[in-house]
Amino acid sequence: MIKALKPPRDIALLLGLSVITLFLSGCVSTTGGYSESKKAYPVGPRSISEKQETSDEFKKRKRTELSILVLPLDPSIPEDSDNFAKKNIWPELRRAEANHFAVKLREALTKTEAFSTARVVPDKNVTGDLYMSGKIVKSNGEDVEISVSVMAINGETFLRNKIYNYRVKEYELDNPRNDANYDIYDPVFEKIAEDVAKIFRKLTDDDVATLRLIEKIRFAESFSPEYFSPYLETSRRGITRLTAAPADQDMMFLRSQELRIRDLLFVDNLQQDYDNFSRQMWDGYSLWQRESYFESNAGRKTRLKGIGKKILGAAALAGGIALVATSDPFSGGGQALGGSLIAAAGVASIGSGMSDSADAKMHRASMNELGRSLNIQLAPRVINFENQTIKLKGDAAQQYETWRLFLKDLYQLDKTPNISL
Repeated sequence: MIKALKPPRDIALLLGLSVITLFLSGCVSTTGGYSESKKAYPVGPRSISEKQETSDEFKKRKRTELSILVLPLDPSIPEDSDNFAKKNIWPELRRAEANHFAVKLREALTKTEAFSTARVVPDKNVTGDLYMSGKIVKSNGEDVEISVSVMAINGETFLRNKIYNYRVKEYELDNPRNDANYDIYDPVFEKIAEDVAKIFRKLTDDDVATLRLIEKIRFAESFSPEYFSPYLETSRRGITRLTAAPADQDMMFLRSQELRIRDLLFVDNLQQDYDNFSRQMWDGYSLWQRESYFESNAGRKTRLKGIGKKILGAAALAGGIALVATSDPFSGGGQALGGSLIAAAGVASIGSGMSDSADAKMHRASMNELGRSLNIQLAPRVINFENQTIKLKGDAAQQYETWRLFLKDLYQLDKTPNISL
């Protein structure tokens, strides 16, 4: 028998349960502010390592307001053409790599989120806060070695000729997690970018502000050195510091900053051309990387195998000769025979090592042929930027030089008052 509720206590209890039920149902609803697609916030206990990782991730998110410019790398092409094949270097291939590597470094630097912008530029005539330059020491499909330097607009060097090297793992060639545009050299670019990001995340806000102001004055100085040079002072060590700052309403400075915006837009447009170049060379270059990996890997292993056999053979030959030389002629010749057999085995081992060396040369020749074929394929592909407005021609450096002269003419035109006599 169901008992009737007794007001007002039972009614109050019933109303309370109804409110709680409605509240709980609202919490699990997927039509409100939270949905199942959003990641749940972890409320359980965390280990010390998890807390440390969270702290590190917070530090990694620190972003500076500095821009960084990446120059095409030095391709390290030997002056003597006879050394091209010997060093597995093909000029057009290396020149293509020099631009491609700069694009990859720009992409890696952008992913760190430590800089306001990262751009590839033809040379140091482009004005920016930071400059990254480098040199290709080795690139054979299996091993890549790059020397990297980073300098600020004030002349301070933060990284000087630091060597980064990486050996490609065979698994990466067919890793199903890699997309079609994955570069097997990507780990070395990512390592360089992370190291550089760590350096500049440590700068104080005042240091960043100073570098940015020096960059703006440097740009203005290129149009009117007699007016803006007094704001800067450079020591014998080549370090530039501020002596003063232009007034907020300085018309000449404001004019230069208007042109600076146009200049940044021009440099941003250059990025599309560098990207197009990388895309156009990618199919042939990625094939070269893959095939050269196997040739280089096989050649290295064969060469090491041959060296090992030669060393063991030489040791056996020397030991056998020593046994023969020290054997007792009245002992029945056992020791001498043993020494002769060891020496013979040593000679055979040396011969086998020479055969392996010949195989290594064959692998190297095959790799050279791969490089030569790509050399022909990439030769006509140069970075040209056509702009009918100011008729830019030549390579990126030549076009940018023409562009800056065009900006200087605009600055002088704005500087000259339009007065009718």
